[in-house]
Amino acid sequence: MQQDNLEFWKNQALKYKNNIKAVNFDSNSEELEKLFLEKYIPDNKIVCDFGCGNGLNIINLAKQRPNSTFYGIDAVKEMIENANSQIQSLQNIKFLNLSATDNLSDKLQIKFDIIISKRLLINLKGDLKYKAINNIYKCLKQDGTYIMVEAFIEPLEKINKLRAALNLEPIQVHHFNEYLKNEFLDDIKDKFKIKEICDFNSIYYFISRVLNAANSSPNNPSYDSKLNQIALALSKTENLKIDGLSPEIMYIFKKL
Repeated sequence: MQQDNLEFWKNQALKYKNNIKAVNFDSNSEELEKLFLEKYIPDNKIVCDFGCGNGLNIINLAKQRPNSTFYGIDAVKEMIENANSQIQSLQNIKFLNLSATDNLSDKLQIKFDIIISKRLLINLKGDLKYKAINNIYKCLKQDGTYIMVEAFIEPLEKINKLRAALNLEPIQVHHFNEYLKNEFLDDIKDKFKIKEICDFNSIYYFISRVLNAANSSPNNPSYDSKLNQIALALSKTENLKIDGLSPEIMYIFKKL
């Protein structure tokens, strides 16, 4: 990870400690991630979260899956310190201050059944993304599962067209992020086969970034608004489907 990105996430860790805002500005979106991610993590597995942040994600999973073993790695020392402060009596989880672009197969000396990345790759620019992907591939067991929750530019462009129709400013990609393009999936198809695509966030993203933004204009919309809470509730039901309007998409891959 580039130095400016490391500094940004270090400051997030120092400011927000064990709060979800240390790793995600939108706690509703994070709640949806957690809900849908749990469906793809069975018990009795060895799981690693690449770019685990302050560990809230896999601490929750470790509690839900007591017969599994969880590892979390992150390049930001302060994030790992915050994660370790929350382990308490949990015996099935370990956090390590390692970068996803390190030579991890040597440092970890373990193969995982499942590897997760949540907004890891978008924080790595250029070829660093592919270093992380190579590490994920090397650290997975044969036929292992890679769960990739990352942001793509094409759905953001769709959302911005809808916002433009309502005279709203386009959503800009944060300076510390570099969103993936759809062609990235072609770049990694020699390593991973798509088993499933979970577009868990499109309902919420459309309502929160378009409808709530328009309803709040000219003021800045609040993540905690009533409309966003309605969007969260609708997203949890899985009875209403809107696809292709959330940059964040969950891909379930099988290692080839």
